[in-house]
Amino acid sequence: MAAAGPDLYESLQIRYPPSPARTPALGSPLAASRWTLGTVLAVGTGVILVLGAALAVLITLHVQGQAELWAAQAELAAVRAPLLPDPNGPWSPSESPAAVQRQKEQLGRWLQGLSLGWRYHRGKIYYFSGEQKPWGDAEATCRSTHSHLTSVTSPEEQDYLAQETRGKSYWIGLAATGPGGSWRWVDGAPYSQAQSFWAPGQPDSTDYGRWGGENCAQIHPVGNGLWNNHNCNFSFPWICKRDLSRP
Repeated sequence: MAAAGPDLYESLQIRYPPSPARTPALGSPLAASRWTLGTVLAVGTGVILVLGAALAVLITLHVQGQAELWAAQAELAAVRAPLLPDPNGPWSPSESPAAVQRQKEQLGRWLQGLSLGWRYHRGKIYYFSGEQKPWGDAEATCRSTHSHLTSVTSPEEQDYLAQETRGKSYWIGLAATGPGGSWRWVDGAPYSQAQSFWAPGQPDSTDYGRWGGENCAQIHPVGNGLWNNHNCNFSFPWICKRDLSRP
């Protein structure tokens, strides 16, 4: 009898289908649940990062705002001190209770102004608008808040405003409204050509036809915030200024 060959079942390879528990079919509830969990984790991580960044910004703004308030309070306390009455001496008109009350009300208005977006700097508060208006309308808006378009009376103040405007154009309170078109500050500060910060070649005399010439000044991106004269009827953001030493 011939030798028996290899058993058929010894050479037969049986391939079992993958276990459903190990490899879920596409579209199965288990696969869908795993995809959903991964998506939720990714979205959740993104939300946490965004909230963390927002919290950091809020903390920074809070600390900056507190510093501005403390500085304003210290400045105004120094201004208010001369109005306090001498308990051992007679009352004078400037030391009357009414004067002290007016000073308290003034302090309250200034601090309220800071909470509404004004920025404190060396005894003054400034408002950098987020909208745009012609020069005359911008000045009217400043007057409605007991302020004026800002004057610039020192290199230090010029540097501060140039830094805060961050390379954008803002109306300031300088206009050619004097005799012969001479430049004047709208808040009454004295104007001096020697103490001005015009960009090279400014002020010039561009004519806009029926709109007139360039009789209003703005802080301009050229030269890191140097001044440019422009037509007053064009709309730009503006800067208001209030002096804390004045009522």
